[in-house]
Amino acid sequence: MAETCYSKGKKIILLPEQKRNGTWICRFTIPGLMDSTLCRPHDVPPDAYKTEWEAKTAAFESAKRMLDVQA
Repeated sequence: MAETCYSKGKKIILLPEQKRNGTWICRFTIPGLMDSTLCRPHDVPPDAYKTEWEAKTAAFESAKRMLDVQA
């Protein structure tokens, strides 16, 4: 289920997903700033984490770093 967060007044949509092996990944998008939810080259898979919380936290931190670069 998608989760909406905010940083620096920008909306960040987190898209967590549990894999068959039990690990979690989380993609994100920043509406109006990015069209892709991958946020990385298409041939590089997102990092996998043991918990949904870890995956969402890592994705949110990545999104915040992207906003810092855009500022």
